[in-house]
Amino acid sequence: MALSEFLKVAEIISNIKKQEVPLPIARKTAIISPLKVGDDLALRTSLTSPVNYDREMTRLLNSHTEIQNPDGTLSRENYELFCTTTSNIDKICLIWGLYKTTYETLGKRTFKCDKENCKAEFKEEVLLDSLIQEDTFLPWEESEQFYEYVFPIEVPYDDYIYVFESRLPSIRDNNKLLSNLSVEMLQHNLDSTGSIFNRSEQMALLTKSIMIKKKDVAIPDPPKTDNIQEMLIAFRQYIPHVVSEDFFKTYREKFDKYYPKFYTFVKCPSCGNDVRFQVDLEVEFFRRSLLGRGEGTEEL
Repeated sequence: MALSEFLKVAEIISNIKKQEVPLPIARKTAIISPLKVGDDLALRTSLTSPVNYDREMTRLLNSHTEIQNPDGTLSRENYELFCTTTSNIDKICLIWGLYKTTYETLGKRTFKCDKENCKAEFKEEVLLDSLIQEDTFLPWEESEQFYEYVFPIEVPYDDYIYVFESRLPSIRDNNKLLSNLSVEMLQHNLDSTGSIFNRSEQMALLTKSIMIKKKDVAIPDPPKTDNIQEMLIAFRQYIPHVVSEDFFKTYREKFDKYYPKFYTFVKCPSCGNDVRFQVDLEVEFFRRSLLGRGEGTEEL
């Protein structure tokens, strides 16, 4: 059906305010358009399950994202390609862009001065632009594409060695993990840790496969799995906690530098001290979808 003159004008206006966003792991530049009224309803409807919410958010990001080609033209990737070749890190960058072009601000937040002889409480508006610092983004440094790259982590334990093929997860990997979780589990994680995934789930997300070898013994086919359900069971019930500590230590040394740092400093009006404010935009976005203008979205 042909658009009326009114709808043509409405469409043009809706595309005026766009935001350029770097995708440091995909090594691309994206152009993001603002959220529409119908997007909020679609997200709220999808909250019946974590996997549906993640798929709807991914669909929403994809529909609002155009990739800048080397010749300056823009193109939109198909959904499957977008999910496979976009990392979780790039997804967070896209969420920043979506927030920025839609709202410009996180709203007013309550802060407490961390200076020992002050401890004053005050409110300050947090603009999305203020969260970008010189060290916020670091481009992917490996020659291989991130979705083809694995980093082996070996952790000895008694007479055995756990061999993890670690990775930077894609949007598809994230959704695959979420399909194994319930809304109750997700809400429990948010309430207890402030993160979407708990420790065992994070290990499953960051691991492509895990193998168990015996020290000083050559076994032709050592036990190995890349099944997400098997890995979740193993991490929850069988992998020793000290093994997870060594895994995360080595993983962070290799990959933490790539995670975007969205933070700013707000000045205490009482003593002039700079208070650091860092935000997890994925959790922020989820809470806004779940709670509306409730906790974490003051005066938005």
